[in-house]
Amino acid sequence: MTLDDRLQAAPIGVIETSTDGRVVDANEAAATTLETTPESLRGTDIRDEFPKSAAGTLRAAFAGDSVTARSFEEYYPRIDRWLSVDVRVGETALVYIRDRTERREDAERVERLERRLERVQDINGLVAAVLRRVIDASDRTAVGQTVCERLGGTDRYRFAWVGERDFPDDNLRTLAAAGDAPDLRTQIGDALEAEGTLPEQTALETGETQVVATIAEDETAPRGVRRAAFGHGLQSCLAVPLAYRGTTYGVVSVYSGREDGFSDGERAGLETLGRVAGFAIRALRQEDLLVADTLTEVTIDVGDESVPLVRAAREAGCPIALDGAVPRGDGAVVCYLDTGLAGDDTGATSGGSDGTVSELEDVLADDEAVTDVRRIEDEGSPQLQATLDGETPVTTLVAWGATVISAEYTADSGRLVAEAPPDGDVRRLVEAVDATAAETDLVSKAETSRTSDSSEAFRSDLDERLTDRQRTVLRTAHLSGYFASPRGSTSEEVAETLDIAGSTLLYHLRRAEQELVSAYFETDRESPPTDG
Repeated sequence: MTLDDRLQAAPIGVIETSTDGRVVDANEAAATTLETTPESLRGTDIRDEFPKSAAGTLRAAFAGDSVTARSFEEYYPRIDRWLSVDVRVGETALVYIRDRTERREDAERVERLERRLERVQDINGLVAAVLRRVIDASDRTAVGQTVCERLGGTDRYRFAWVGERDFPDDNLRTLAAAGDAPDLRTQIGDALEAEGTLPEQTALETGETQVVATIAEDETAPRGVRRAAFGHGLQSCLAVPLAYRGTTYGVVSVYSGREDGFSDGERAGLETLGRVAGFAIRALRQEDLLVADTLTEVTIDVGDESVPLVRAAREAGCPIALDGAVPRGDGAVVCYLDTGLAGDDTGATSGGSDGTVSELEDVLADDEAVTDVRRIEDEGSPQLQATLDGETPVTTLVAWGATVISAEYTADSGRLVAEAPPDGDVRRLVEAVDATAAETDLVSKAETSRTSDSSEAFRSDLDERLTDRQRTVLRTAHLSGYFASPRGSTSEEVAETLDIAGSTLLYHLRRAEQELVSAYFETDRESPPTDG
């Protein structure tokens, strides 16, 4: 086989040149790679016909009096390819060409994926570290400071800001900030007071994450904010609501030194952080409610036949009284209902109403917003337990941080009494309830003070002894008739209500009972003795 035949049959591109760089011959593979033809290459100077690269390594190999053997890999813009080139020198020079574009693109793709994975792992680790500290925060300020200190000023984010919702005015106020941009914190605060358009305020109003890919080009943002961000090299922003069960308690925003600096994974991680921080703030608000000297008691009427318990009262033909409500921890609320119906299924009732307990159970069980319906007592006037889930007046009040004291439901309306946090805005609270019912009216609002009588002092002391889980288990067991004789509920039924194991229930129940008995006898010893 002659040399020319071998050139033509080679599986890679081959160009034969004289020692001064004149092309003697080229095979079809080389011409195709260089986007030309063998005829066009023959007789030309390889330095003129071979595409130019930034480094110009091939031209350097043919630049002297003789050809220099070389091997290299370079990018050639005109043909948009990466080529591996080997120059071999003998009586003539042979230039071997291999197209490495696909392999190079695969390597770059793998590198991009590895960088993305590394970023996701970094943000997940960062969020996990923040979440651990948020759960242990002692107050709302500590929540904000924890989030900012761990997010702001890192390699990932140059600045972080947390604002708390001021319920009376429905505005944001700065809770904490961290990062090397103190003037940006000032500008954000000034813009909030001037009601400027900020991603943070938009996130609060819409309850949705806001992304600003390029701050400098966002003409809706106040000029002072844009200038402060630009001065510190901050190019993009992500604002995430701190929300739980439909109520937004604040906003966290992070600023990056990169344009469009937030991947989908980072956004998902920060939104998870927002939900957990929102839950923590809500829990702290409820704690404030427990220890507050003053409370706001509100009475709200809901006139809507689509409200689950109103609908149940209408279809069962009897009024329903809510004796107690216990948040389950996942947004659902366990309700204890006094039906006013007799314990048998004869249709007789204690209050002259139509319907039976079984009919009411069936009505509640068929409602999509009601789960886990069961009867607690079998004699006298039975009590029903029903778990409300989804958007209802009761679950909305609980999500807001209020405690539902009682409620009465008839065939066309309901009246709820609740204790709201002392710093809560009643107007917004009513608006939140109104979103779940066609007609909502605030009947009364009253500021009440907690007395320091002996029973209240006893409950306050006991409340400090009990953990949240012990308190929930103890109250649920009490309302379920677990302590009655005969028992209205078994331990298995109470555990199922709380969606926990029976052994877990008994553990927390024994702990709570121990604290209750200890508190009673300790208080008894402190009381003066009586005669007889």
